[in-house]
Amino acid sequence: MSVSSAPSPEVGAQVELGGLYNVRDLGGYRGQDGRRVRSGMLYRSSSLHRLRDEEAWRDFGARSVVDLRYDREREAFPLPDFITHDIHAPMLPNTWKSDPEAKKGPAEEFLSAVFHSMLELGQDSVRSVLRQLTRSEAYPAVFFCMAGKDRTGVLAAILLSLLGVSEEDIADDFELSGDQVVALVAHLRTREDFENHPMMNQPEPILRAPRGAMERFLAEVDVRYGGLTGYVATLDVDDETVEALQSLLLEES
Repeated sequence: MSVSSAPSPEVGAQVELGGLYNVRDLGGYRGQDGRRVRSGMLYRSSSLHRLRDEEAWRDFGARSVVDLRYDREREAFPLPDFITHDIHAPMLPNTWKSDPEAKKGPAEEFLSAVFHSMLELGQDSVRSVLRQLTRSEAYPAVFFCMAGKDRTGVLAAILLSLLGVSEEDIADDFELSGDQVVALVAHLRTREDFENHPMMNQPEPILRAPRGAMERFLAEVDVRYGGLTGYVATLDVDDETVEALQSLLLEES
């Protein structure tokens, strides 16, 4: 696949994909050396199991599909047959459960703690995704969890950080999921199994993707690792991998 820059969309704009909620192109953000992230290359989304429009999927043209969900979610809500070659890269193990008492506290504090759990427990998945995305033939690529907010948001933060996108823009991108997730949950309340949907019963402040949660998380990561790029370095991801990502995903200067 030859990599070229498509016209930059509005940064953070929703992408139409068969009526799915919370689908966005990560292109357009300004990254390292002032270069912008290429559009039409890297997408984040809510769960693709809800997609019924095979033609829309074919037009979308994704060559890599990264599923960040638990095993139990994949079993309860399998992908349609026309979505193939998906990579399972869970950001949390199947046995992980959130602390119900912590969930009663400030949303920013609860979510930041969950995000740190992803960094600690999702190391193998982060490595595998980064290696997948160093191949030009992997693009366009899309990654998703159930709502496309938290697990997807942490992976988006890692990728954007490696591309040199500012923490302010990363927090902006996270916050954009809020209205979409609230609308998604309202849409799904009579359509999908609540027992397999922890997000259905979350307080609205958590569903809202509060900007402060990502800001708090990034500030703590700065102290603990020297930023998300420092965290990635602890995973034995070499400089060549990061440079390959930048070469593929940043526009030429």
